[in-house]
Amino acid sequence: MSVAHAQIQVWLARRPVLVAIGLSMGTSLGISLARFSYALFVPTMRDDLGWSYLVLGAMNTAHALGYLLGALTLPLIIRRFSSWVAFVLGGILTSVFLGLCALVSDATPIAIFRFLSGFTSASVFAGGTVLIAQLASLHPGRSGLLLGIYYAGGGLGMVITAFLVPATIDLGTHCQWPHPWQLGWLVVGLTGLFLTFLMWKPSLSVPAAPPRTSRGDAIAVSRYAAVAAAYFCFGMGYIGYMTFVISLLRELGWDKLNLTLFYAAMGLFGMFSAQLWANALDRLKGGECLAIVNALLALACLIPACFAFEPGAGTGHVGMFAIYLSGMIFGACFATAVASTTAFIKHNMPQTQWVTAITVFTSIFAAGQVFGPALTGLISDLTSGLAAGFMLSALVLLLGAGLAWLQKPIDHRRPS
Repeated sequence: MSVAHAQIQVWLARRPVLVAIGLSMGTSLGISLARFSYALFVPTMRDDLGWSYLVLGAMNTAHALGYLLGALTLPLIIRRFSSWVAFVLGGILTSVFLGLCALVSDATPIAIFRFLSGFTSASVFAGGTVLIAQLASLHPGRSGLLLGIYYAGGGLGMVITAFLVPATIDLGTHCQWPHPWQLGWLVVGLTGLFLTFLMWKPSLSVPAAPPRTSRGDAIAVSRYAAVAAAYFCFGMGYIGYMTFVISLLRELGWDKLNLTLFYAAMGLFGMFSAQLWANALDRLKGGECLAIVNALLALACLIPACFAFEPGAGTGHVGMFAIYLSGMIFGACFATAVASTTAFIKHNMPQTQWVTAITVFTSIFAAGQVFGPALTGLISDLTSGLAAGFMLSALVLLLGAGLAWLQKPIDHRRPS
């Protein structure tokens, strides 16, 4: 290790907020670019390729399947290498697979690249989660803020893609590309490589978590089954909104400018959600935080669905204000749902179990995402509109709110 490199690491180690900001670039890549940005491509790809909502949803289902398998194999990667390797190498590979979507136009290869980007993005997001949990444990007085900053990176990625993707698709149209959306995927991939560069040094400054040496401290999943089930509902419910909300607003008659501003508003509120939720993440030890977030996300899903049932209602002043409010609520909450499970793990489990517990929660979350997009798309196809799919998402999220509320802090006096 060079002297300059060592000095950078020491300098960063004394500035946990800057390290958290650097790690949050992984959230921008693993969540916003790899998963959320697809929503910005859906309307153009539907027009260009003539795909049904079921097929469009299946692309994010493929991504979620890859994410699930990536989450399941993550402990092996971390044990064999390190959280840092999973985080950074995952960022490079995710960016490459996103960019490769620019080279194809058939459903099968796109689904394969979506699957592969999901597989590698699990290493980025879950590997980063291990790193931020370790960083938060070193600074317990600021743990809620540090966790919030990390997950708020998803909002930053949304703001970036809100302007980047439509602009590059328009450029592709102007340059008469056969499939203008392909240029968007190429630029998303290049942006991912840039974010990977930004998160490289900060991730090196986080000390490795202590290895798990025995199973004697194991906590059975049944002890936190309620919050785990609620997290499944979150994964299933929120992803339907994220996949199809831009398409729904386009169906309602929104123009490109308002679509861009709406998506950017979601991201902007996501960026500043850390300050809003930091105290709750520090104080609430059970499933209360996830319960509140799931309930608010259900409300966010219901608002545009209700206006979609009444022709023209979504383009009036009241309708547009309400739908913008829906996006702001969603933006302020979606990252906190993930942060709440990390906080639950940190509050209730020994540090030696964090990798295992994060893998369990990530896998459950990914399983919910597998069902969400395709089911929302299928219901939308059957009902000839996206409103019914959004109503389903709201119901699933409300169920998740109820389940999370049942979860109490783990009593370590009870045997596992």
